Amino acid sequence: MIFKSLLPDENIPNVDLATYIFEKGKQQAQKSNKNSAYAIYDEETGQKYTIDQLEQESARFASGLVNKLGFQTDSTLMIFSTNSANFVVTLLGTLMVGGILTFANPVYTPAELTHQIKDSKPTYIATKRESLPVALKALQLSGANIPMSHFIILDHNANDIHDSTTPIAKLFDNRPFTRFAFGGKFPDSDGKTAFLPYSSGTTGLGKGVILSHKNIVANIIQIDVLDKYNDWHTDRSFTHRYIGVLPWYHIYGLVTCLCFGLSNDVGIVSVTKFEMEKFLSIVQEEKITLAHLVPPILINLTNSPLVSQYDITSIKVVTTAAAPIGKELMETLGKKFPFFRMTKLYGVTESSPIISAAPNWNTNIESSGILSCNIESKVIDDDGNELGVNGIGELLFRGPNMMKGYLNNKQATEDTLDKDEFLHTGDIGYYDETGNLYVVDRKKELIKYKGYQVPPAELEALLLGNEDVADCAVIGIYVDEQATEVPKAFITLKTHHLNKSDSEKLKIANRVKLWVQERVAPYKRLRGGVEILDIIPKSNAGKILRRLLRDMEKAKKSLDGQKPKL
Repeated sequence: MIFKSLLPDENIPNVDLATYIFEKGKQQAQKSNKNSAYAIYDEETGQKYTIDQLEQESARFASGLVNKLGFQTDSTLMIFSTNSANFVVTLLGTLMVGGILTFANPVYTPAELTHQIKDSKPTYIATKRESLPVALKALQLSGANIPMSHFIILDHNANDIHDSTTPIAKLFDNRPFTRFAFGGKFPDSDGKTAFLPYSSGTTGLGKGVILSHKNIVANIIQIDVLDKYNDWHTDRSFTHRYIGVLPWYHIYGLVTCLCFGLSNDVGIVSVTKFEMEKFLSIVQEEKITLAHLVPPILINLTNSPLVSQYDITSIKVVTTAAAPIGKELMETLGKKFPFFRMTKLYGVTESSPIISAAPNWNTNIESSGILSCNIESKVIDDDGNELGVNGIGELLFRGPNMMKGYLNNKQATEDTLDKDEFLHTGDIGYYDETGNLYVVDRKKELIKYKGYQVPPAELEALLLGNEDVADCAVIGIYVDEQATEVPKAFITLKTHHLNKSDSEKLKIANRVKLWVQERVAPYKRLRGGVEILDIIPKSNAGKILRRLLRDMEKAKKSLDGQKPKL
């Protein structure tokens, strides 16, 4: 059975993403007559741009790319940075000249960044000064040949750099350049890559997700349709503002907050990282109306005593995605913050990302809502048989927002996109009689820590390089107080440790945990701890039986009520 969207299909124009964002954003600005409003405001640097000014600044960046650095259409630029106004200018300016953008987490270690450099092969890297040493070390490890002048420093007014990198302030240029548009060599927006975010998909190391201009434009339109059904921006009698606290290297923040917000001429406040007091202060001062958040931030909102010291009643809507959110937390939020409405979103990186949202009439808070326009879905069992209403199985989706495939990985692409162009998500769920989607579990082994994807295979490969570890397995264990999974490692020790006492083994486990901590980004740390076993449970084929480890963890929690330590 194919489940279809309850909403009518929309036309997806054959237009490049930058043009779509700017043209639609300027149209919305004219309708609203908000001449004093900003499209982007960098709270750290004080930079403010209207949608027209943002287009002008992005064009100056594009001119500099072409006229000073020799940028060519289809060249790849990596943004390795926290949120900023210059992040936005770099993104839009690169799109203006037909470039491809890949995004790297700014807390990556050199080893982690090396993988993405090797795979995506950027010829330009935009980063902040504080992250430049990591980028340069990763460049050395990767063996890539990127000239120092192709390292663009995004710090505002960074003119005091005395190396051969290119500060963004010195890159800006006013000379003419050919603005990218479809036609000739690139006739179709579905055949031209815009974004190359990285996702672990259903398993394994990070893979480049090929998202076309059409994919992103389609998803902006699909979110627009959900917007109209949910009244996010219907009332234009006041200024609508977002807080850009979610990282823009992550697809949720990138498309749902940044691209969608700009195309609707919503004022977006750029925030480098989440800090509770700063968050509350910005909401109060800028009168934020819609906040894109994740469950761990929502947990903090319900528990922080600071909340009572600020007026955050300007918030009308809060969206949550990127990680599961429980019914109890939803109910707590509803009681504590009756002035805003919670909207659950569902999507994956491979769908650009939004697939569904809970409409206002949906009173079942456990539902992830209804499919947006132009999307079809199937639910299949382990044998590939299609299921009907209330049948629980793997969720598959088809639509104009689904990725083109994984970069340099034909097998992973074929495993994820089937011959009928349905995307296999690895998520388990079902549809009820009214078309509401419920996501209940994950078939894939991926751990989600506060919205970040943590591949167990990556941590296992690292652990096997430790001098004390003979074998290992990593799973995610759920911590109720934090509303997130955390990675936990199970290890067996090498033979020379087998006769050690329990206290000595505990010291080894702690040593291994610290050893991993020094080698990975913060969100990949073994916050669930390290436990020593006599043997790692595996199938006859050698596959780790993670289910048995999860069952073991559940049994321990039910017996003694202990919670994993963070």
